[in-house]
Amino acid sequence: MEIMKPEIISRQTIKPSSPTPDSKKIYKLSLLDLLIANRIYVPIIFFYQNKEGDNSVDVAHISSGLKKSLSETLTHYYPLAGRIKDGVTVECNDEGAYFSEARIDCHLEGFLKHPEARDYLDLLMPVEIQSNSSDMGSLLLIQITFFSCGRTAIGMRVSHKVSDLHGISAFLNDWATMARKSGEEISAELTPFFPPGDSLSMPEAKPYKGNLVKKRFVFDAVKLGALKAMATQSGVENPTRVEVVAALIYRCAVAASKVSSGSLKPSVLLQTVNLRKRIVPPLPEKSFGNMVWFYSIHTARESEIEFHALVGQLKAGLAHFCDTYGKIFTGQELIPLMFKERAKFTHSNDNHHVNKYICTSWCRTSLYQTDFGWGKPIWLSPTGIGSKNIICLTDTREGDGIEAFVTLEKQEMAVFERDEELLQFSSLN
Repeated sequence: MEIMKPEIISRQTIKPSSPTPDSKKIYKLSLLDLLIANRIYVPIIFFYQNKEGDNSVDVAHISSGLKKSLSETLTHYYPLAGRIKDGVTVECNDEGAYFSEARIDCHLEGFLKHPEARDYLDLLMPVEIQSNSSDMGSLLLIQITFFSCGRTAIGMRVSHKVSDLHGISAFLNDWATMARKSGEEISAELTPFFPPGDSLSMPEAKPYKGNLVKKRFVFDAVKLGALKAMATQSGVENPTRVEVVAALIYRCAVAASKVSSGSLKPSVLLQTVNLRKRIVPPLPEKSFGNMVWFYSIHTARESEIEFHALVGQLKAGLAHFCDTYGKIFTGQELIPLMFKERAKFTHSNDNHHVNKYICTSWCRTSLYQTDFGWGKPIWLSPTGIGSKNIICLTDTREGDGIEAFVTLEKQEMAVFERDEELLQFSSLN
């Protein structure tokens, strides 16, 4: 059965409710903004239950409320309403954010239960996913889709050059606060911590042309407890949910690559770290911009990919990262070290004899608190295929489990998704 496609009913540009002052017209991207992000967008979609529990939803009222509150919020997050100029600055010219509305003649439950639903989530997103136009067009794109059952999806893309997921989460919660008319004051933390990237020129990332597949694996609280117990019994102290899931997925992905290629290649796992709470003194949790970096673990022999060994490496790697980067250096002093780490990352990326995996965690963010007045999301998900060997971890709605979105080469995924150890602790959905 072919899945229904949404019908776009309106498109418009939402501008800040108050003009951006001349003193804030130029927003300089930091060196870290330019080191981390190219022209990609961060894609995310939220699904909401109708608060009334039926299909009696006032589309016009919801839409106008979202647009009005977005306009008011953009006054505080004015770079999102601007345009990138000369690759290193945002001209905060109030040109606005892209906003579209759509209807789809089906129930949300039927849409998500369709066998090919994962491939069709992009239909609920604004414009095309992974467009390389963030240097020329809107930095924030939003689409709200109304299902015939009264449920709603809000899909958005935010330029990664402007902020990471943690900063985007702060924006989303402030927008939701404004939409609820709760009376709470909002304030964006836009003060840069890292120096500007005025003279930095970064090459554009080349899109991967292989045949990629993305699958979702769910780890519930009981299975996470079992994984943590396994690591603890092997001598790892206080392993976290993210550490055990990242280690297991990396181990199984390396095994799948070995089966697919016929040999065990050296591999590297890059684990992202939110710098806001790792720097001493810590930065405000709502700090807007790119404030994440990564540390790496390397494997070249069979013994190095034992589950407990990987968990131990991840834990030791984070401790070393915090002691080396977080406690000693200021924003100015961090940059040379990050250039050095990025050079190693680029070398492994260009080396076809090394398999590179990237794990990014959206756990412990406030994404599931994004309540526009209809209640919290019933589900959220990153969308799009993205790049090769990407692992994105999110909380489950209850907050005690983890959903892992894994992107691999098609032939490697065919092996990976049948891995008995992986399926012992997760369910493929």
